[in-house]
Amino acid sequence: MSTVPRDPALLNVTAESLVRWAGGFEDTAPHAEILSMQLGIAQSMPQASQNIIYCEVIAKYMPALADVWRRATEAVTPAGTLINAASTTPYFVRFLRSPDGADIAAIQAQRVAAAVDRVPSMPLDHIAELGQFLSTLFLLQGTQGVSAEDKSILVQHLPQWERRYDGVLAGETAGRCLALLTDDRNMRPMMDMVRNMLESKMDKCGGPGCTRRVQKDGAVLQQCGRCKSAVYCGTPHQKAAWPAHKSTCFTPAF
Repeated sequence: MSTVPRDPALLNVTAESLVRWAGGFEDTAPHAEILSMQLGIAQSMPQASQNIIYCEVIAKYMPALADVWRRATEAVTPAGTLINAASTTPYFVRFLRSPDGADIAAIQAQRVAAAVDRVPSMPLDHIAELGQFLSTLFLLQGTQGVSAEDKSILVQHLPQWERRYDGVLAGETAGRCLALLTDDRNMRPMMDMVRNMLESKMDKCGGPGCTRRVQKDGAVLQQCGRCKSAVYCGTPHQKAAWPAHKSTCFTPAF
């Protein structure tokens, strides 16, 4: 039986409401069902609207969400579910490059390795989330921090999950994790393409049609002074990009 309260206000999805139900505010306990419902509503929105919400979630609340996530021990948690949903934003890439985000991939790998015996009994969407979140972390942080023991466990079980859940997202994400852990040469071009896509806003000029990774004089790209999660090869391109960028430009909490 559903435990979601019949409250029309729950249909109003904002960055703050998602963080609240993920347990990011001390005055509210996490509620996985409400969070799942709100994420479903968010995913039905136009892509641009989703992106604004997810950028705000990570920019303003990632330190709080990370604290909640670190205090947990399970491989699937409400805070992790929300972080995973917003993991394609440049703010998330920036957080992973900061000292506070440095070991997230290794921690999640350890949690998944510890949960391998429970995976067959998990809901299919949880298994897909496990693989999706872990593969994104491996893409952005690499697998160097994963212990030899955890890597051995995952390399043993991921092929089983890939076969068992063939044709659905759970199997596809298990395959991605395996390819990244084993540095599969056949998958490397696709993995590199996805990584470049995720990191592009932090590493490539955001000016319309520009692909520069340095300024014309060879200097590093200049950051947006407010969000520090968009970069430009010069002021003209920053001004040209502002109409599109302003809706996702937030002062980060990290």
